[in-house]
Amino acid sequence: MLQALREIEGGIQLSLNVAARLPHLRRPPILDSFLRQVYFTGVTAAGGVIPRACGLGVVIIAVMMDMLDADVDLAVKILLLLVFREVGPLAAAVVVILRTGTAVSAEVAMMRVTGQTRALRYLGIDLYDYIVLPRVAGCMLATLALTFYVQFIAVAGGLVLSPYIIEASFWELTNRLFELFRPVDFFYSTIKALLFGYAIAACCCWHGLNPPDLTNNAVPKVVTKAVTQSMMLVLLINAVFAYVVFGILFFGLVRANL
Repeated sequence: MLQALREIEGGIQLSLNVAARLPHLRRPPILDSFLRQVYFTGVTAAGGVIPRACGLGVVIIAVMMDMLDADVDLAVKILLLLVFREVGPLAAAVVVILRTGTAVSAEVAMMRVTGQTRALRYLGIDLYDYIVLPRVAGCMLATLALTFYVQFIAVAGGLVLSPYIIEASFWELTNRLFELFRPVDFFYSTIKALLFGYAIAACCCWHGLNPPDLTNNAVPKVVTKAVTQSMMLVLLINAVFAYVVFGILFFGLVRANL
């Protein structure tokens, strides 16, 4: 219980420190670290997303219309509900956790264990400016970019490939998509993706800076705990957003009395 409270307190302090230091992102060394983080998290992960996102869009439309006897309107509504509101941000968050979360927590923990953070303090370099800020900001931006990428590829793949599987034309699906699309879907996924990236990076940085001990055996422990708690934070944020914005939880199984 005390450890959980300590982690919550540490996470809040880290979040406040990062928010207060955002203007420092303009400094050349910090900006360079930020750009490297965006490249590693967003650009290098984009290639493997294309076939999975295309398959996702095709499966959603084809399954809804073929197996469930749904019409075009229902299939496109479900595509928007799943891809833009839920699956897009969640899929991007999972990619970020598996690639960047593990790398950031291991890297920062190794810096702590080997004494690199102590050397930075002796040189008068603030750890939040040089280590935490560029990773958190870069992870937020990259998670948002990956979310848009997954959404675009999934929707485009579903619209282009579905006519080869079901009896619905590309233009019919596209017209219904633009008719049913609402700005709230875009803003909802944008804010949620930014919060996902923030929570993942902040959690991994905090655990990396606070290993259980200063031996090499602490690094895998830090990675395991950071990845697990990052996933729990992502699911918690997703549940809160679904309930507050749309009054539903678990894809509509629980509804608020609004």
